[in-house]
Order: sequence, then C-alpha cells, then structure tokens
Amino acid sequence: MSNELTRRLEALERRLNASEHRGGTSQPLRVVIVYGCLPPGLPLWATAGSHEWFPDPGEELEAFAVRAAAAARALKEPLLVLGGLPKTQAQNDVALAAYDAWLLTDDGVPPVEPGRGIHA
Repeated sequence: MSNELTRRLEALERRLNASEHRGGTSQPLRVVIVYGCLPPGLPLWATAGSHEWFPDPGEELEAFAVRAAAAARALKEPLLVLGGLPKTQAQNDVALAAYDAWLLTDDGVPPVEPGRGIHA
C-alpha cells in the first residue's frame, strides 16, 4: 500500500475523531480505519454495532466515511470501524470480488524471483 494512501487514511481518521465530533451534547463516536488487509487499499465497508454500510459506486473514501460516521452517530453507536475482516456474507461477497479484481493486477505484488540455491 502506498505511503500516500496510508497518510490519507490516517488524516481521515484523525479528522473524524476531532473534538468537534466527539464533544458537546452529541454521543461520542470513535472512528477506527483498518487498512493493509487483502486486497490492500481503501476500506470496502463500515460497521457500527450490528449495522453496516458500503460505499456507493464512485463514492470517494472521504464522502463515504463522513456518511457512515453520520449514520453511526444518528444510531448512537460508540464505535465505527471502516475496513477490517469480513463479518457478514455481504462483506465477504464484496471482499472476494475486490480480491479477485486485485489478483488481475500487478499493483503491490512483488515480482516472482527465483529461489536461492535452486538451479533450473
């Protein structure tokens, strides 16, 4: 995963956890973004309690995260997780489709190298 994507995800997590969203009379919400899984890249869903959200087609990560956070706050959930391992069939379906698409690319996959000490 690129350093730029890591930086963007960390900045988004900090912004969503900023005091303006956690203080006052509103229910505090902690946002955690999980990244670096397979396939690598952007989180594929968000969960809060028993609720789940998926990005709309073409929706930018930041817009999706804000939408999911607003929905979690409205439900008075204390924790929103973006990404992570699939827990539901819908998440598993999305993860498998993304993984299949990722396998068709060479992005982030190291090149095949001959093993040491093995002669063909």
